[in-house]
Amino acid sequence: MLAALLISWIPALTVWLALAIQELALPWQTWSFFRPDLVMIALFYWRLFRPDRCGFGVAFSAGLVLDLLSGGLPGLNALTKIGTLLLVDAYGQRLRTVDFVLLPLVLIVLLLLESLIQWGLLGLLSVPTPHWPMILGKPAATALLTPLVAAMLIHIHRNWLEARD
Repeated sequence: MLAALLISWIPALTVWLALAIQELALPWQTWSFFRPDLVMIALFYWRLFRPDRCGFGVAFSAGLVLDLLSGGLPGLNALTKIGTLLLVDAYGQRLRTVDFVLLPLVLIVLLLLESLIQWGLLGLLSVPTPHWPMILGKPAATALLTPLVAAMLIHIHRNWLEARD
């Protein structure tokens, strides 16, 4: 009974684990220019392949906690994470038919779009904005880690989630 309840929460738990690793294990000062967005990888994967298990509430809450832990503008990551997931929903059918090798490129485009939207919103609010290396570093670092993180998520998906459904 308890195991069945926990299994339905596996996607959300992996997003929260990615959030903990991203914000607590990778110090901001050391990784400022080359900081991967592990939360976005997890949200992208689960929203693409199991949208019934990873809703917008998970993305919104993860974005809010990300803003609180990183000291950013409250709600900025939550807003942009939901916006990128809306794009994943809109093009989900097409993205599921794309070769898996091309999905990191799609993720790079989504992260660049998310970074540019954040940059624009911060500029509108007259908040000091990051420089170009920080904007371009996040998608590059994420693209390098996407195959590794996706392999772990696929393993979790197949062995824990699909085996129990």
